[in-house]
Amino acid sequence: MNSTATSNNNPQTYSPGYQHLFSAERRPFLLVLILGIAINLAGICTRFFTDDPGLYGLIARNMVESGNFSNLVFQGTDWLDKPHFPFWMIAISFKLFGVNTVAYKLPALLFYFMSVVYTYKLGKKLYGIETALIAVLVLLTAQHTIMSNTDVRAEPYIMGLLMGSVYHFYGLKEKFGWRDLLLGSLFAGCAVMTKGIYLLIPIGFAIIGDYIFKGDVKSLFRWRWVMAVVLTAIFVLPEIYTLYQQFDLHPEKIVFHRKGVSGIKWFLWDSQFGRFNSTGYIKRSDGSIFFFLHTLLWAFAPWGILLYVAVFITIKKMVKRIALPEYVTISGAGLMLLIFSISQFQLPFYTNILFPFFSIITAVYIHSVIVKNKGKFFKIVQYAITGILVVAFIALNFVFSPERFVVFSLITLGLVILAWYIYSKGQSVYYNLFLLTCCVAIWLNAYFIAIVYPTILRYKAEVLASDYVNQNYPGSTIVVVCEIPNAFPFYTQKRVYVTSISEVLKTPVERKSVILIDDILAAQLKDQHITYSVIKEFDNYPQENLTLPFIIEKERYKTFNHYFLIKFDPLPNKPSIPGA
Repeated sequence: MNSTATSNNNPQTYSPGYQHLFSAERRPFLLVLILGIAINLAGICTRFFTDDPGLYGLIARNMVESGNFSNLVFQGTDWLDKPHFPFWMIAISFKLFGVNTVAYKLPALLFYFMSVVYTYKLGKKLYGIETALIAVLVLLTAQHTIMSNTDVRAEPYIMGLLMGSVYHFYGLKEKFGWRDLLLGSLFAGCAVMTKGIYLLIPIGFAIIGDYIFKGDVKSLFRWRWVMAVVLTAIFVLPEIYTLYQQFDLHPEKIVFHRKGVSGIKWFLWDSQFGRFNSTGYIKRSDGSIFFFLHTLLWAFAPWGILLYVAVFITIKKMVKRIALPEYVTISGAGLMLLIFSISQFQLPFYTNILFPFFSIITAVYIHSVIVKNKGKFFKIVQYAITGILVVAFIALNFVFSPERFVVFSLITLGLVILAWYIYSKGQSVYYNLFLLTCCVAIWLNAYFIAIVYPTILRYKAEVLASDYVNQNYPGSTIVVVCEIPNAFPFYTQKRVYVTSISEVLKTPVERKSVILIDDILAAQLKDQHITYSVIKEFDNYPQENLTLPFIIEKERYKTFNHYFLIKFDPLPNKPSIPGA
């Protein structure tokens, strides 16, 4: 790959991106790019195997069915845990395409690809087309990105909104323009309405850091930034209004097991800052400052080690006061990663929102290696990573799903053909190795989507039971009297009633319903000598993550609990009393 990268000071040397992609020497890059896009779309039909998508889907479905887009309601109860924006997007999709898996994931994927576009645009503005294209491929093939586009939560929305806001605010920093001001503020406001006010930290500090490290602090106090703050606040008002209507106007409502909870205070503080320092309603105290440092090695794989190298090189230059083209990416990602690390509430997918920044930082290093045609460390690390992944997943298939060997062989044959095609084009070893790494990432995620996720879904009772009910009891009342993941009521076409076993037993109508219980309740009913008929039993894998016993097919049954669809036996008729 020949270097045509330029700095932002010489934009006239840019040429259209399609000229780089469609030239003969870059056809391997274009092919891998298409496959990278495809693998992020491939999981759109995969049904829910974790709990959060079912929960979010049920809340959005309630909006559509009730016609109330203001209140967040779950199982008939006011719900206060996330802001409204993703639910509005999902509800609109449900209105257009019906309540189903694809409609749930579609808006999130659109926002994810919005992040891809803005990663390209920002990378191009800062470093040129070739670095921008490398950044796009890094983002498309980062492991937790692809996983999150299959197991969709709020992160794809945030990625698109955050990068869109940063890109337009950076344009506003360079030159005042109403388009950048309005779009930057709109995206920032929508980001806040997706996950909370803390998202203003990476957006704001990306710009503030660039000013500070370039020695232009006084420009922070221009009127354009006052206008941006005011407009962002205006765009957040829909969230403030809906929370005020649902909660602050009704202090009698019981939320988090107490009355008088302010939805606005929760939104502005407790939803994130209170959670981070474990002073809010939702608490956790087992965080580690090193959690995300080691998590990124697999979550940002196969680029994790290169990311740390690139960050080290960037910080080293900053310490030596070597001027850099930009400080947007390191500033936007650095402070937020630090806050995540010192917080008490940590989950692996939190850092996904920073992946666009990480991708640009990593792409700068990769591009320098390719241009210089020199990088022994890069070669050793990436050959080692790709080799380990290939060997590990070949071995995995023999113990995890040996019956799917034909499918696995076809996927692996595709990887071999891709590798041959890439290396047959005579490019530099570093360019070829970069594309090969992308292909291995695509290959292993094709394995996940084609084999791993379908295998997990074979042992997800909430999905299996909903299918059985839809096919065999379309007109029956469905009652749940145990804890079960939210995919069951989401996929069940008829409304599901959640109650207790005692309520069912004393209600003649509910005794005639189709009832879902777990094996704990089944044991309790047996102890109480309460008779019932089992309609269908379902093996259930209760974990969201793969455990070693589940991976080993012969040991898998040891990880299961069970759910049962039952009907209670009718109560005996009371004997008639003569003469009554």
